[in-house]
Amino acid sequence: MDQTIVIGQIALIQRSKKQAFVLEVIKALRDKGHDAVGIFAGECREPEYLAEQQQRVKELGLSNQVAFLGRRNDIPDLLRLVDVLIIPSVEGFPLAGLEAAAAETPVAACDVAGAKEFIDVSSGGKAFAEDNVSEAVEAVLGCFNDQTLVVKGRRFVVQAQREVYQERIMACFREIE
Repeated sequence: MDQTIVIGQIALIQRSKKQAFVLEVIKALRDKGHDAVGIFAGECREPEYLAEQQQRVKELGLSNQVAFLGRRNDIPDLLRLVDVLIIPSVEGFPLAGLEAAAAETPVAACDVAGAKEFIDVSSGGKAFAEDNVSEAVEAVLGCFNDQTLVVKGRRFVVQAQREVYQERIMACFREIE
């Protein structure tokens, strides 16, 4: 196998966040010959779902490649450790994506709702179709292999800083005068 790809997911442990999908992506990457591992950080809201996923880890033969870390207070540090943050859920704008960009970590995200918008605006990652494991694998590999995404994500964070937005708003008012 080649260089290890550390995939992170920062989210509540619950069905809507689709940790089960991420496990399938890790397994698919490994089946393709990539040394992929997964780190899941987040408070557990659905204990039965977590138990199902821990059992699924065993069934997929990923016991030594996956860790559920629970609630953490060191998310920025974890994001700097992972190679790619994955966001498979179809919910609103992902705060984890912004945190990843600040940590210079590219994002592979579902192409629905706010996550797609984040990828488009930040240029700091790759999108994949909802529940499509093969597209997610390609998005993860694209993020892992394209270091320009880190630079684009960093540039997005700098541009998104409060002072920059304040100056843009003031420039709009000056144009109106």
